[in-house]
Amino acid sequence: RPVPMPISSTRLAAVSLPRRINSETSMQAAAPAIEVTRLEDLPRIVRRAAKVATTPPTGPVFISLPGDILNAEAELDLGRRSRIDARTRPAEDALQALARRILAAKRPVIIAGDELVKSDALAEAAAFAEALGCPAYQQSVPYGAHFLSESPCFMGALTRSQPQVREILSAYDLVIVLGADPLRMSVHSEVEPLPAGMPVVQVGLVDWDVAKNCPVEIALKADVKETLKELIPLLPPSGKEPPKNNWSARRRTLAETLSRSKDRQPIDPDWLALQVIEALPRNAILVDEGLTASRHVQALLPYRDRYGYHSLASGGIGWGLPGAVGASLANPERPVVCFTGDGSAMYTFQALWTAAHHKLPLTVVIVNNGGYRIIKQRLLSFHTERSLRRHGLRRSAGGLLRARRRARRPRGPRHRPEGAPRGARLGLRPPRHEADRSDHRGLGVIVVSSKHRSTG
Repeated sequence: RPVPMPISSTRLAAVSLPRRINSETSMQAAAPAIEVTRLEDLPRIVRRAAKVATTPPTGPVFISLPGDILNAEAELDLGRRSRIDARTRPAEDALQALARRILAAKRPVIIAGDELVKSDALAEAAAFAEALGCPAYQQSVPYGAHFLSESPCFMGALTRSQPQVREILSAYDLVIVLGADPLRMSVHSEVEPLPAGMPVVQVGLVDWDVAKNCPVEIALKADVKETLKELIPLLPPSGKEPPKNNWSARRRTLAETLSRSKDRQPIDPDWLALQVIEALPRNAILVDEGLTASRHVQALLPYRDRYGYHSLASGGIGWGLPGAVGASLANPERPVVCFTGDGSAMYTFQALWTAAHHKLPLTVVIVNNGGYRIIKQRLLSFHTERSLRRHGLRRSAGGLLRARRRARRPRGPRHRPEGAPRGARLGLRPPRHEADRSDHRGLGVIVVSSKHRSTG
């Protein structure tokens, strides 16, 4: 199954395989690392790296390959792989305590994450939600198929807006976290996404994510699938009706709205995403690095299996094309589509050569909006919040407009930098409004099929 794979580098570096590091910064930044000094050691090192990368909590492993190792030749025994079965389940008394706490809640809500993919627990998570009759959301960074979209209890993904998430969670009295880093955000906000005093229970093998940013009442370090298999029989049917405005109902409304943009010129990126999704075969895999052009993908693409959708988890740009190549190599029987922006694609165009060389059934859709639009959106989001607070305005259409007008007023003396044309003045302006059509001027689609040496 797809797992975090070792990362190799030809950079010369004096690195070693470190022990577990307690510092928070180091835990986030460091990964097990080693440099190969003898070619004969390479098979053992690669096997060890794969074992570490696939054992929970899983993660990247760095292998440095110096130039002399890359140039060396030898007959090597490639050895055999080793895998560790980490499917643990909680103790019986811990399961009973968790069941009692969940049953005591009147309005529980589920936040599901990536460990449902790793432990193959999508069906169990859906059955768990339906037994409780409670809504389920995908974690705020939805980089995989973390819940079965067509389950009547699925509501979609939480956003990365702290005020929006806080408003959603305020309607409940217990948050149940299943294998997730539940509330990871992008832009700083003074608003905490978790309502004050909200009780949380959490299950998962990635102990770094458990109680990371908020205290939990009950935390079980255990495999999500094995835990849910034991937990569901302890929960009598709630008799509650599933949420009415669920993912399926919202998708119908959104698809109807986006369909009205089919005649817009230039091409509307949201309508384009809808067309790509509706054209996908049922067994297709979508690798998504569209960023701004794919903002509605999670609300439109039905997750039916754990490998059908892959998106970015860390924020690094340019992984989409090579990631799609890897997905196609790992799933040769399934068609793979990469949906990416022009800025992201610029980082790794060389992956197209690999796809063509291996004659992969890979289709690449590149959305060209002529710029790094995600940067504009992030700047707008951050500076808009500050402008609203500074001027005491509400977050509404009128409030946003007034905040921007006031923020654009020049402060300090007006003067021209040396050599600047008459009328120029020194200063910074906030980015334009997200709906500025100039950002989409010249929007186009490039579809590359490596099975046919053609583009269109």
